[in-house]
Order: sequence, then structure tokens, then C-alpha cells
Amino acid sequence: MRLLFKLLTLVVLGSFGMIALSSVAERFVLYPFDPSHVEPADAGLSGVTEHRFHNDDETLIAWTADPAPGKPVILYFHGNAGNLAVRAGRLRRFLDRGYGLFAPAYRGSSGSTGTPSEAALTWDAETAYHALFTRFSDLPAGRVILYGESLGTAVAIALMATPSTNSHKGFGPPAAILLEAPFTSISDLAEHHYPGTGDFAAKLENKWPSLTRAEALGPPLLVLHGTKDDLIPIEMGRQIFAAAPSRRKDFLTVKGAGHTDLWRSDALPRLWRFIDQFALR
Repeated sequence: MRLLFKLLTLVVLGSFGMIALSSVAERFVLYPFDPSHVEPADAGLSGVTEHRFHNDDETLIAWTADPAPGKPVILYFHGNAGNLAVRAGRLRRFLDRGYGLFAPAYRGSSGSTGTPSEAALTWDAETAYHALFTRFSDLPAGRVILYGESLGTAVAIALMATPSTNSHKGFGPPAAILLEAPFTSISDLAEHHYPGTGDFAAKLENKWPSLTRAEALGPPLLVLHGTKDDLIPIEMGRQIFAAAPSRRKDFLTVKGAGHTDLWRSDALPRLWRFIDQFALR
């Protein structure tokens, strides 16, 4: 997820008044997905099946697996690069613990059709939440763990702000939420890496204001962030954590970890305990 390095290109385009190009560049920078359609079995995931659902005339793909008896289902929103196949290793770790899986592929990724944007991905996340309960018809929301990775943290937080996770209007909130390296907003990221560009980035179509939306994080929450994350500073993760109204929350500082190596032997036991604590009650 090296989006910030490329944000400078977007800033340069804007400074020369190339408005027509900037929206295209914006999508390229923020959503460098791999559109390749890969079957779960070809990624080495036996027991995982491809589930298709539809939204806004687009066909969206999710990789799914049944949970072992009494185990939760992980609703997994991945980061902004690659596709589902490159995350096969961590998805397999969920399966090895008996957890079920519902991992949607964003528009333009892993065979899903359409063009990604903040509005589209948020709507798709809400649709995916509905599709999850269609796929697992007997599953209560209290057996769902919402997991967001990098860009996926913004998608997960946006989902929590929709009616679908409201107990009175939708299916209700998940049992718990895990956020791996969350960021506060695109403009904050731009300003952090390129001081003076935050105001320009605030004018982009895709803003992902996760800090503002963090008030929707009421369920039990675990935020994990590396101290050596040079892409999304750990301070942003702490801001999201502080803004969340959850009364049962924990911040896992992974010492020495960067942006992509948080699943280490000293962090995983805490992650598993958190999931089991709230989903296996």
C-alpha cells in the first residue's frame, strides 16, 4: 500500500490544472488492485468457495468458508494493493483455527467488476454485510468478527456507520472489530508525507474520513499497529482508538513492526484471544 508515494503525482497534476486527469490518477493511486480472477483452490485454499453477489449492476466476488461448530465468521476487508490471492496465507490462518470466512473483493479486484471509489466501496461493503447473512443463513451478527486491513480499516469503519449494522434498522453490529494499521483520512496521510498537500487532498473525491466516522465503533475493538510503520504512522491508529466510544477496547503496539508484518508470533496470540473472547461467548 504505497499510495502516499504516488500521491505526489496527483498533487503535481492538480498544480498544473489537469483536473480531467486527476480523478483518473486518484483512482489509480488509491486503488491499485489486481483484477486477476483466481479461484481459491488455485491459491491453495481448500474448503474455500467463491460466492458472487450483486450491487449497482456490478458482480462482486467473495471468498467464503463455513465455520467449525460454534466458531465465528471473519468478515475481512483487505488492503489497497493486489487481490484476495495474495492474502491466502493469512486467510488460511483463520481457517486453521476453525473460523469461517467472508472476504469480499473490491470493485476492480479479483474478478469483481466495476470501478472503485469511496462511495462505491462503502455501498458494496453494506451489500456484502447483507450477502454474508444470505450465505450463512443461520449466523447471528454476534458471531461475526469485522476485520479491516489498511484501506480495509476505512471500509470497515464506513460500514459501521451504515444502517446495516444497526440493531433496529439492519442485522445489528458484529461481535467485535479488528483494525490493522488504520489511518485517519486521506488528507491527513497526504499532509503527513508531503507537508502542505493536505488541503489539496481534502478536495479529492475519495476522502475516507475514518477519524470522523470512528464514533460508530461501539463494539469491542482491537487496533493493532506497528511502531515502525513508515506508511501509516502509529499516531493515526492511536487517534482512531481514542475516538472510538467502545467500552471494551485495546491497542496492540507491535514493536519494531512495519506496515505489512504485523502478524508476528508476539502479536498473533493477542489477536486470537481477542476474537475468541468476544465471538465464543
